[in-house]
Amino acid sequence: MTLLILAAVIAATDRGVLVAKSGSVEMFDRTAVTRMWSGDGLQTPARIATSKDQAVIIDPLASQIRMIDLASGRGTTLPTGETPIDGLFLNGRFYLLERDARALERIGTDGTRASIALAADPAFVRQAGGRIYVYSRTPGVIQEITTTPFQIRRIVNVAPFASDLEVDAKNAYLVYPRGGKIGIVSLTTMQSGGTFDVGAVPIDATFASSGTALTARTLAVADPSAKRVWMVQGAESFAHAVARGFLRGLIGLGLYSGGASQCPTGVDRVIVQGSRSYAYDSSSGTLYRFSKSKSTIVSKNIAPEGFAVSPGAVYVWDDAVRRLQRFPIND
Repeated sequence: MTLLILAAVIAATDRGVLVAKSGSVEMFDRTAVTRMWSGDGLQTPARIATSKDQAVIIDPLASQIRMIDLASGRGTTLPTGETPIDGLFLNGRFYLLERDARALERIGTDGTRASIALAADPAFVRQAGGRIYVYSRTPGVIQEITTTPFQIRRIVNVAPFASDLEVDAKNAYLVYPRGGKIGIVSLTTMQSGGTFDVGAVPIDATFASSGTALTARTLAVADPSAKRVWMVQGAESFAHAVARGFLRGLIGLGLYSGGASQCPTGVDRVIVQGSRSYAYDSSSGTLYRFSKSKSTIVSKNIAPEGFAVSPGAVYVWDDAVRRLQRFPIND
């Protein structure tokens, strides 16, 4: 993983838009005009994790985090294990993934801390059903972690070197660029459910829709080689597949055939916010909004963490003028 020193890192929160820059952090209202508060930050912020009331700024180079109260801006800087890269809130506690320390650390609001050892090269941390899932790339391992007690519960061996991990209530999905495949792991059995082909070089995936009586849950998959975002159905049980097929037969629908949205450049990241879908090309810093039939440019020359998507707007930090910009989204 390459660690980038970014001009600014942005997160859209329930209270406004948080902008972390070198040494400082600011909260703007949703118009991106009024600064609500400002405070001390970290020197090389690279990621922000948020909950309803809190945010954590992560600095992998300095091995530090800053925990911030979103209402007041008051914060505390804490040292961490080596190279923290991501984190999430669950049940009022923060869980920090420390790559080179090979650890997942739990940090409570009262300052209590605990840590468990992980497999080498932990790269992605996700949560579903009150449990945490960590994928380690080099050995090809998913570890399932419970919060009470805080321990590793189950482990499954999978293929190494996935570029993304996504989980829902039933399955984990791993994106494999080299083979052009999505790997599936059942979270019920913690066993591999096989793979399916997607595009040429898939890089990133996210959930694009929930399942219905007629369709399985849909994944949006960014494929920079094909300059496309592929829309594919996720895994479903045999019983669900039969039931959906029966309902389709009753109302005269054919089988789902998938689809893709063409983009002008090679997009390698996909974001879904409600009914709106976005794709990002990190090589050119271009953010697109896309549908099944077309794609349009939202903004150009954006750093990888220099934008945030909310239900009604996209927020972008413009480093040339040192200003937060707001792009309203009108359907």
